[in-house]
Amino acid sequence: MAYLHEKYAAINELPVYDKRSSGKRIINKVLLGTFLGVVKEDGDYYMVETAGADGWVKKKDVTDNKHLKVFYIDVGQGDAILIEIGDKRIIIDGGPNDSLRNYLCGWQYSYLLKQDNPIHIDYVFVSHFDADHYFGLTPIINDNRFSFGSVFHNGIARFSTRRGSRPNLFDEDIGETFIHNNEKYLKTNFNDINDLRNLMNIGGLQTGFKHFAQALDKAFSAGRIKNIQQINSDNQIILHESISGLDFELEILGPIKTYITDAKYFKWFKDSSQTRNGHSIVLKVLYGDISLLFGGDLNSLSENHLLAHYQQNNPFKVDVAKSCHHGSSDFTVDFLKRIQPFSTVISSGDNESYSHPRADALGCAGKYSRGIRPKVYSTELARSVNSGGDILYGMINLRSDGKKFTCHR
Repeated sequence: MAYLHEKYAAINELPVYDKRSSGKRIINKVLLGTFLGVVKEDGDYYMVETAGADGWVKKKDVTDNKHLKVFYIDVGQGDAILIEIGDKRIIIDGGPNDSLRNYLCGWQYSYLLKQDNPIHIDYVFVSHFDADHYFGLTPIINDNRFSFGSVFHNGIARFSTRRGSRPNLFDEDIGETFIHNNEKYLKTNFNDINDLRNLMNIGGLQTGFKHFAQALDKAFSAGRIKNIQQINSDNQIILHESISGLDFELEILGPIKTYITDAKYFKWFKDSSQTRNGHSIVLKVLYGDISLLFGGDLNSLSENHLLAHYQQNNPFKVDVAKSCHHGSSDFTVDFLKRIQPFSTVISSGDNESYSHPRADALGCAGKYSRGIRPKVYSTELARSVNSGGDILYGMINLRSDGKKFTCHR
């Protein structure tokens, strides 16, 4: 639909009225940055179409600025985050199922799809290749209605553990390892589409990873993905630009690779699971004065590895942190003390055997936060059930103007 103007809420919980005259009542409230399609204007008011009930809003309470919006989407046991800032869209992980795709197509971008407009995602970050972080990206990448700028990943592939299905080259389900100075390292990793195609030709890929790789290959060949790239702390600043007069930055803090002779390798953390989790992408997002941290499934071994690398420097202190590994007990207090957020978001599911989030993770998330009354949010608790008993997946919804932020469930 063509609107007179396309505006956005300039204040949080912007009141929407049933009429603009005396005796008006509030029929809706929308969050900072929510889209407002102006269909009519009268004096100091706009008549708008928006999320929820449509009605009248005061002109002084709207803006052309879309602000920062972060959606921590409930996908059950897993991670999936959507970030919108200016005209940019960013996805961090995709969860284990179709929940992210259903949310994007059935709600967030349904208005675009109804107009046969494609959905472009500027950046996709796959923190690491565990099912609960990337399986849900495969159906999105396979959907021809989506296109992508860059797909960033940590470079640690997955191979089948079934006897005879993996080449003798690989001694672990994440590839070949070697020993240097009595320390174990992972040698096998991939960077771009050519490396990925080479792995597919060698064979022995884990089924889920193979399907993901095939989806990337098909979308790249069709021109729907422009770039596929491994990233680590060497990449540092992925993006730095001014949006609505404020600095916006995507900074890579991890994984940390170790330099040996003529190349860099992943340090081995106890076993395959600890290694691939521990080398998750660590992404810091900054907008104006507000900072956010996303650390995938970091564990205590990798957190100590990060702390040793940065030593006295502390790039981890942020305003809002996504709890690593769904609130697992496998964390270090020293790392939490470095982060010191005002708010923590835990993304987990209730139908799993790990009992995430753990009591000590919840307690420490509060204890080592800033502020008199620190907030700990849970995607599980954001769920609701309708009258028919159907689970309605929820989210933790962050909004920021670059000077302050609010979180909502």
